[in-house]
Amino acid sequence: MGFFDTDRWNEIWQTIARNRKRSIMTALGVFWGIFMLTVMLGAGMGLGRLFRAQLGDMSTNTLLMQPQQTGIPYKGMPKNRWWRMDNADVEAVKKLPEVMYASAVYWGGELHCSYHERKGDYTMMGYTPDYQKINPQKILYGRFINEVDMVQKRKVCVIGTQICKDLFPGVEDPTGKVIKMNNSYFTVIGVLRKQSSAMSFSNVERTAIVPVSLAQQMFGRGNQIHMLAVAGRDDTPSKEVEKACREAIFARHIISPDDEKAVWAMATAEIFDKVMGLFRGIALLTWIVGLGTLLAGIVGVSNIMLVLVKERTQEIGIRRALGAPPRAIISQILSESFVLTFIAGVLGLTAAVGLLSVVDSIYYQAVTVAQDGFEISWMISFGTGITALGILVAGSLLAGVIPATRALRIKAVDAIREE
Repeated sequence: MGFFDTDRWNEIWQTIARNRKRSIMTALGVFWGIFMLTVMLGAGMGLGRLFRAQLGDMSTNTLLMQPQQTGIPYKGMPKNRWWRMDNADVEAVKKLPEVMYASAVYWGGELHCSYHERKGDYTMMGYTPDYQKINPQKILYGRFINEVDMVQKRKVCVIGTQICKDLFPGVEDPTGKVIKMNNSYFTVIGVLRKQSSAMSFSNVERTAIVPVSLAQQMFGRGNQIHMLAVAGRDDTPSKEVEKACREAIFARHIISPDDEKAVWAMATAEIFDKVMGLFRGIALLTWIVGLGTLLAGIVGVSNIMLVLVKERTQEIGIRRALGAPPRAIISQILSESFVLTFIAGVLGLTAAVGLLSVVDSIYYQAVTVAQDGFEISWMISFGTGITALGILVAGSLLAGVIPATRALRIKAVDAIREE
């Protein structure tokens, strides 16, 4: 009896059809198991892609440092002393072998901006040119601030896409135009769109970026800065980068090198590792729950096949009496189990992929297009799909092993006696 024997397949369909209700209810278990496994995997992968998209091209060895009150008296300086970072700290950190880039960060707060009759309130941030290398954003038009802007304290700004839409509706490229922020006028030199939000101090789309030297002059803060952003070298652990930066800065401000409270520091590498570990844990839990649900469906198929074997005891006994080899009996039972499980599983997998495709489309229209958000996919990967299909095939065959073994134990004489 070959694999493509039509009589054999007709018999399989007839067996399943004779117990239609039981077959459908059992198949639903397999359908739901593979459906939930695929949907949960797609959701987990989508969240992981969203997190990586938020990082953009940002260095994963980034460090943020902000001054706090000292916690230890040192060299005549009292405890609980407030201190401030300045431009010299940025230059000192740049010279460290553990550091690739360093940038000053200055918060200008909410400012009233206008262009002719159009106006709005937006955030001003002061950065140095290296900030674009530490936390890159997509430049749609123009350029980022440069060293000449810094040295000459030029009244130039790089605006976010929302500011561009609000102040320049219908204008594709606003570079060269002059806007008013509070009582000062600034020339627009670039337009940014959010590419990474993991280390943004404000909504990029609603932020106007100016040279930090100009921001310091505008607010009368001398050479003080609010925070320091650092990108360490890829081959240097974040702890070593932080230690080197602390030592360089503390030495300038007479702060004990052992003072843990004097500065607030956040290493993105540690956060990245923790978040990715969380996603790996979620993925493992998803596989466990999904496979458990699928296994329950497979057990259901195995149970119904055992019932069918019991009901067909006399039929199997007659076949044995007529000389049917054990291989033919096993093949028949496994085929019936395989067909029921595989069809239900493929339908579940197809339905799950279809649902993820719909979610993908809705997300693209509602977030990527409408809100200019990150473009990510919520679909499972090809490898994951193949793995799920392989598990399904293995489960299909496994569901028929016990019923097939039970069928082989049926003796022709005993089966014929049953009536």
